[in-house]
Amino acid sequence: KLATLGMRGVAANLLWNQANTYKKKEQWDNLRATLNQIAKLQPNFISVWQHQAWNLSYNVSVEFDNYEHRYHWVKKGIDLLMEGTRYNRSEPRLLWDLGWFFGHKFGRSDETKQFRRKYNTDDDFHNTFADKIAIEDARNYRGQPDNWLTAHQWFSQAQRVVDLNEAPIKGKNPLVFHSDPGKALIRYAEAIEEEGVFDEVARIAWQKADSRWKKYGDRPIPTSYG
Repeated sequence: KLATLGMRGVAANLLWNQANTYKKKEQWDNLRATLNQIAKLQPNFISVWQHQAWNLSYNVSVEFDNYEHRYHWVKKGIDLLMEGTRYNRSEPRLLWDLGWFFGHKFGRSDETKQFRRKYNTDDDFHNTFADKIAIEDARNYRGQPDNWLTAHQWFSQAQRVVDLNEAPIKGKNPLVFHSDPGKALIRYAEAIEEEGVFDEVARIAWQKADSRWKKYGDRPIPTSYG
């Protein structure tokens, strides 16, 4: 920041252009390094973290044919979002984005079957955010962290920031924002049934989803018409 002599905006614009060049040339490591520089120049500009994390997890990851390489770059985008939460602890949007990435990128993509299985056993990845959410509450019936249960933890964290700090939810409909913790538990129950898990395990999963959804129904939510 000191080296820019007060011209951080100019420096950031130059780096954005450089990042686009690296993307076109498919120089992914250089791209990631440049995105990290941009984020450090503008750490409180939320859109930087959101845009670049999306770029890594959604745009760069699909450039690879091997699902393990795709999984690797999805995680890189998530890592960037988590870095953003260090600089913006009272910002619910980044926490919500983490819930979205864990839920939908691992649980709704073409590689969902492989992604969910890899995520279940990715202990090194789990350890990177074990101090940020209640990872023990994100474990499935086999005792492994599940992507949808992890998403539920991040969505709930975002909700707590809003409730405790009265932080504004910029650019998001409160009805949608507050519904996502419950939806993540519903998606988990659906996912394990699609994987052939029924009986008592599935019944408990649906009970927890039902309880969370009723909690959402009891929440007073302001609307544009009062």
